[in-house]
Amino acid sequence: MATKAKTYHREDLRGELLRAGRAYIAEHGHHSLSVRTLANTVGVSPGAPYHHFKDRRALLLALAIDGYAEITDAAAEATSVGTPEERLVRMGMQFIDFATRSPQLLELMYESELTSPAPDPALVEFQDQGHEALVKPVREALDGFSEEEIEVRVLALWSTIYGFASLRRKHMIQKVEPRELGRDEVTRKVVQVAVNAALGNLTS
Repeated sequence: MATKAKTYHREDLRGELLRAGRAYIAEHGHHSLSVRTLANTVGVSPGAPYHHFKDRRALLLALAIDGYAEITDAAAEATSVGTPEERLVRMGMQFIDFATRSPQLLELMYESELTSPAPDPALVEFQDQGHEALVKPVREALDGFSEEEIEVRVLALWSTIYGFASLRRKHMIQKVEPRELGRDEVTRKVVQVAVNAALGNLTS
């Protein structure tokens, strides 16, 4: 029985560390997060986390992957039903909602040492999945368009969604967001405009 209890604790510790890590990042950001700090927060010895993360970078990578997994699951749910337009709007809304709820985690995922000078290969896998989730409905809606045109449309769509989320996260567009509209309504309208442009019959 004692062996089983010890095994369970070790198996559960990784999850506890990730949850505590996300909570720390939400409050303080990732720059000051250390393995020792996290161990102290969870209440284990300084060496215990190293059974799960070989160093600080591995810990940060695991936390970023946890965030990407959340986004990927949301995208899968968003694209399960509806027209291409509806699916794209839902994905855009969900991403911006995530960015609003977890701005510090988003920074770790997209603008940190994990992405400079190039994204970690483990993150690229999730980024590729997200890209494909956008490509599929655009390709479906624009049947007959060249792959080059579809990729340009997706690039423009993603740039708008991520750019809007990033600018809002950095509090750079508060003054220009229409005050008579709620934040959710502003988000929906921005995403809808971006989706309409991506799926519209545009000419170069």
